[in-house]
Amino acid sequence: MSIGKNDVDETPLRRKSSATPANLGLFPGAPVVRKVKKRNYLCAVDGDGGDHKVLGAAPFRSLLERDLRTLLGANPGIAHYAIEPHELTYFIPDGRGGQERHVYVPDVVCSYRGGAIVVLDAKARFIAGRPGWTRRQPYIEEAYRLDHGVPFLTLDEAEIRAEPRLSNCQVMERHRYIVPDEVAMLRVRDALVELGLPATIAIVVRAARLNDRPGECRAYTAVMNLALAGEVALDLARPFSFQTEIREVTP
Repeated sequence: MSIGKNDVDETPLRRKSSATPANLGLFPGAPVVRKVKKRNYLCAVDGDGGDHKVLGAAPFRSLLERDLRTLLGANPGIAHYAIEPHELTYFIPDGRGGQERHVYVPDVVCSYRGGAIVVLDAKARFIAGRPGWTRRQPYIEEAYRLDHGVPFLTLDEAEIRAEPRLSNCQVMERHRYIVPDEVAMLRVRDALVELGLPATIAIVVRAARLNDRPGECRAYTAVMNLALAGEVALDLARPFSFQTEIREVTP
């Protein structure tokens, strides 16, 4: 006895997604592919960032996106990233045996120093909970995982704005050198070798014995830049102060 096609429930074959450009937009000068009719959408604060790790232009569509990129900039494990650098064309079953075509543009695509790639979306909770997103998100995640071999993560304000991590990262980014202070870096490295780790910033500042102008602390800034470069680690779980502990970087 044969079984006809009406005797079983047929699941439509999954259609493979595609990304344009195919390398997910991770290349120098990567263009922003998202087409925006009007800046600000009348409900969000947007602008242009000066991200030092970005491969192309650096617009942000919300302050949440800006805060996410502060975390990325202060993370020494991330080599570079691109903003809205590709279009993902993916498909969702339409319930009638067919597939609906959809297009998604991610907020950020990151490349880690070790070679791993991750796709990120900064999404406010009230938007992430809407049916339009909850229906699409699993298929976007599946498309990246199965077709492109990379994870897709949606981060909300509770994750991005966790304190004191965000404030600490903002401090680190504010101290990032435009023109490196080579003397301060050398003296702080020497102090760290002499003192050993862990050590507090205050102890290292005293040991470095640098001449400072009013309102500056060259050794403190050097410590921040060593942390940004991944040479040392700082305790991000507590607000930064001169008592912040400098630690060895663990693999």
